[in-house]
Amino acid sequence: MSGRMLAEVEVFGPRSCQVQPHADEEWSVSSVSRSATSGDADRVLEEFTLKGGDDHPGALQSELPNVDHVFAYDQRHVFQVSRAAEQGCVCERIEAAGCVVQKFTADTESIVVTFLVDDMPTLRDIVADLQSEGETVKLRRLLEDTSTETDQPVVLDRAKLTNRQREVLSQAHQMGYFEHPRDATAGDVAEALDISTSTFTEHLAAAQRKLLDDLLDSH
Repeated sequence: MSGRMLAEVEVFGPRSCQVQPHADEEWSVSSVSRSATSGDADRVLEEFTLKGGDDHPGALQSELPNVDHVFAYDQRHVFQVSRAAEQGCVCERIEAAGCVVQKFTADTESIVVTFLVDDMPTLRDIVADLQSEGETVKLRRLLEDTSTETDQPVVLDRAKLTNRQREVLSQAHQMGYFEHPRDATAGDVAEALDISTSTFTEHLAAAQRKLLDDLLDSH
């Protein structure tokens, strides 16, 4: 791929995020933004929106006195919290790489961030860095800027893959199956996955076919 890309990345169990812990079974985080605190460069003012049911998430204020409820609309409640800057959270790590977080959502298990990135090496570095912040990091979607070639972007949707297909692709990539010359044979990868070679090749072919359908727009 060449040119800028729009990446959607999911981070499970983020360790430094100050917003994701506010989500619960009824309320999810639908957006977040922040700005520098006036007169104090070591602190930031963070604003996040909880989206959920009809009831007010009042327990949040009583349990966390430093969090202020500042606005409400359409079953959404906006809160503000002042916190120390540079805590190494997901958003700060992405911004440190020169990217801007365009979208942020969170539930009790993970956060999903969307951002523009200049190239694949930068994206790989960001994902590698995020792996030290969360338990698991997944690239959910990747849109390539193809405005110079076509009116429609190329969409690579990982959600089309089954868990087994993702596992096969990941293991094959880690072991160097796609390198030239290959660092591992189909039999090597199949043995690492504790499956037969024929099962490995079937899963791999199905996964590649799904991704190529999106990439080549063959439908």
